[in-house]
Amino acid sequence: MAEPFRASVASASCLLIVSAALALAAQGCRYPQAVHTYEYVTDYERMSADYDSTARISLVYVPQDTSFNDSKGIVVGDVTVGKVWVDTPDQAKGYAAFFRVVLRNELLKLKKFDFVSLEKGDGGSSNLPPRTLLLEGEITKFDMGSGFLRYLDYFLWFVQAGATDLQVEGRITDAATGKLLVEFVDRRRHLCNTPFGPNPRNLHEGYGMKVTAAETALCLAKFIEMGWDKLPATPSGSASPAVAVTPAAPEEKR
Repeated sequence: MAEPFRASVASASCLLIVSAALALAAQGCRYPQAVHTYEYVTDYERMSADYDSTARISLVYVPQDTSFNDSKGIVVGDVTVGKVWVDTPDQAKGYAAFFRVVLRNELLKLKKFDFVSLEKGDGGSSNLPPRTLLLEGEITKFDMGSGFLRYLDYFLWFVQAGATDLQVEGRITDAATGKLLVEFVDRRRHLCNTPFGPNPRNLHEGYGMKVTAAETALCLAKFIEMGWDKLPATPSGSASPAVAVTPAAPEEKR
């Protein structure tokens, strides 16, 4: 009797693991290869796809060993919108503003900086206090996806249809000198369902992209927290060939 019982338990355990994996596949965030758009970042070869396993930023370049722990504050500056890989520029501008606000809030939660601002002030970077970081960037890939298809995707997880697609490229510099500290590219796709079933919020317009933009901001804040005491330089030649994507003409972007 013991052997059939053990076999039954093993089969049930395997079924549970597979079911859990399928549920996660139907609900979660995807980390596809970053697209080399050449609209903001111009040198992807020096970037590493394996630099960050905590916040899971797609590509990172750190010119030399650095840290953020002597910084007094940070300004979340302009986040512009690209052209070639952005399906709906007007919508993307709205989410760029949303991303900046969420990122500011997440940086405030760290309680690391004396101030976190969305504005440089009247004098621009030259009037900012010493030891201020400046983060700026651009949305270079933007696709709202389909909430209806994401909702159905819970049942058709193998299709992976309707996922949002957001890529943000940016730099963190010393505001006073303009010295480059970090360059990054982060691309995420999201299905926005739950482990327990399809998410009815997916049927609300904009919900999926809000989740994607908020998670991008959260993970970028985590990356800054990770590098608070030490951020090692990117190893020479560490860029992964797997992320190399030939830029496509506008009509080929899908």
